[in-house]
Parts: sequence; C-alpha cells; structure tokens
Amino acid sequence: MSTPEPKPIRTESLELPVEELLRRAKPHPPYGEDVIDDLTPQEAEAFLAAVRS
Repeated sequence: MSTPEPKPIRTESLELPVEELLRRAKPHPPYGEDVIDDLTPQEAEAFLAAVRS
C-alpha cells in the first residue's frame, strides 16, 4: 500500500521580485572604506593571505 503524494499547500513563489530586492539592498561603502571590525592581527593576516591566494 502506498501513500498518495501530498499536494502543495502554497502555489505562490517565495522569492521576492527583483525590484523589491533592489529596494531593500544596502549600498556598498566606497572602495577603501570597508572595515572588518574586531579582527586580531593574526586574523587580519590570515584573511589577507586567503584573499591574495
């Protein structure tokens, strides 16, 4: 005996329209103003090494 497949409860998409995503987006800071707070010097070196590799 098999069980019937459940029917989808929701028919609408869970994705937001592109216009809404753009409206909610935060602007990226200008180049050179990005800062990662609370990094130790060792963490900063490891991060830069990973980015450069």
